[in-house]
Amino acid sequence: MPGMSDIRFHIKSVKQTRQITNAMRLVSAARMRRALAGIQRNRAYFFRALDVITDIRAHTGETEHPYIHGREGRKAAYIVVAGERGLSGSYNRDAIALAERGMAGRQIARLFTVGAVATFHFQRAGFEPDARFERLAERPRLEEARRFAAILTDLYDGGEIDELHIVYTHFFSTVSHSPRDHRLLPIELGDFDFKRPGGVGVRPVETDILYDPSPRKVLDALIPQLIVGFLYGAMVHAYASENCTRMTAMENATRSADEMIEKLTLKYNSVRQLSITNELADIIGAANAANAAAAAEQAVKAEEYQA
Repeated sequence: MPGMSDIRFHIKSVKQTRQITNAMRLVSAARMRRALAGIQRNRAYFFRALDVITDIRAHTGETEHPYIHGREGRKAAYIVVAGERGLSGSYNRDAIALAERGMAGRQIARLFTVGAVATFHFQRAGFEPDARFERLAERPRLEEARRFAAILTDLYDGGEIDELHIVYTHFFSTVSHSPRDHRLLPIELGDFDFKRPGGVGVRPVETDILYDPSPRKVLDALIPQLIVGFLYGAMVHAYASENCTRMTAMENATRSADEMIEKLTLKYNSVRQLSITNELADIIGAANAANAAAAAEQAVKAEEYQA
């Protein structure tokens, strides 16, 4: 059985670990709240742009666009969004596994990774990413997403890729978030319906609108913005999901540490009580032995005196 000093050392180490996990829980909660605010800010603009594009196609007959209809070809590009570090449950593992399933059987012309975990995984698998955007995983920024989208659209315009997929973790609530494989190019407007708040579909305007300079010019300007908006939104969703998962993991770790501290404290008290009991028993035993020795000595002296 471990001694009291060993148990005290164990309790101290668990308390120190608890301080770390609790601090990580608080940091993750703050980051998640910041990410949710970013989701709300991006959502209004994104869905308004989606509505305008849908209205143009519905009322002007302007239905042809290379970003919407696509072209023949099998060259695919994948963006895999994971985290910068672990300690986030199955967040990284689930996203990477979905990406690998989606990439299987496709002609992968380009691979882009967001987050050090995804980069390291594919490098270890012998698939060197064409570009890494790790800063987007650590803290998504609209400017970074805009530069990333420009690279992607240039590849699509130049015919180097025929379709573009992004694998990220969509945040629904603090208890619900799941990885998704979304085709970003060519765009299928109906694929965005499930992301609208409340499950509401695209809402076309009932009246005719005059678009200046022309519907096609408006589409040319709006569709790249839609891509930027979705790309940034995907990064923010992934960031919120990662920190929510890490917050939950650290909350569970903190709770486990509390339970361990309680058990160790009970064990310490039990060992301490046993030690005190043994010491008292030794003292009582020694006192009894001393009394018995004193009584025996007195008896010997009494016999000598009588003799």
